[in-house]
Amino acid sequence: MTVYGEYLFLENFITGLVILVLTGRLCGRKRAKSGMVLGGLMCGAYSFVLFLPMVWPAALICKLIFSLAVILAAFGYGGKPVYLKTVAVFYIVSFLMGGITVGLMYMTKVPGLSANGSVYLHSITYLQVAAGVLVTWVLGSWLAEFIRGKLTKEKVFTDIKVEIAEKEWEMRAFVDTGNFLRDPVSGNPAAVLSASCGQRLLDDLKDAILSRSCVIPYSSVGQKGVLQGLRPDRVIVEGRPIENIVLAISKEDFACWKGKEAYEVLLQQQIIEGGALENAE
Repeated sequence: MTVYGEYLFLENFITGLVILVLTGRLCGRKRAKSGMVLGGLMCGAYSFVLFLPMVWPAALICKLIFSLAVILAAFGYGGKPVYLKTVAVFYIVSFLMGGITVGLMYMTKVPGLSANGSVYLHSITYLQVAAGVLVTWVLGSWLAEFIRGKLTKEKVFTDIKVEIAEKEWEMRAFVDTGNFLRDPVSGNPAAVLSASCGQRLLDDLKDAILSRSCVIPYSSVGQKGVLQGLRPDRVIVEGRPIENIVLAISKEDFACWKGKEAYEVLLQQQIIEGGALENAE
């Protein structure tokens, strides 16, 4: 079988890029497009190990080293737990993509080669490549939404830490599916602090308030207005630092949830969701 280098590179570049994007969605990890493209290029270049004579232990070790490197290139480190989880999800999505590739070869009778963790489909058309990418994307997206729903269905409360001007506050937050407030300037989601909690922050911050203040428009049943807002350095949600967020200060305190548990913050569900597997143990 004649192997065309440009097709070998292109097939693995496209599939590698799709795998990395789906991995990022599942893990809730965001990265610049340049990092994702670099990871895809590494996948394309790695495909040429197809021509190297290797016994399976060496091929396995090379594949593992490559996986560690491509995750670093695409997403960065992010800490040991996050990094290892990202590598694991990368393999899960890769196996999903590999199964689709084998199925494509079987159903369309397209001849192919596989060796050392690299796959080449002979005489494959761009339409078939696009079909394989589409099927993987649909299945991967469905998997992400399914897992996200399972992980967040019962999540009602969580603890957060707010960091502003080298000061920290720990708070109890309620995950509010009906909160869609956003900073009109940056478009970042807004977490809503109770009136007393917000006043405590304002009293502690004093001189640092002016440079961090913003205005958050809101509307509710029969009401429209604005809330005073603050731009924190970051908010830590279950160990995950979030910098693209604002704090809106409510004009009243919150009632206890079902008359039992008190809370100080209304947190948007999309903030706590992150990636579908981000908070999975």
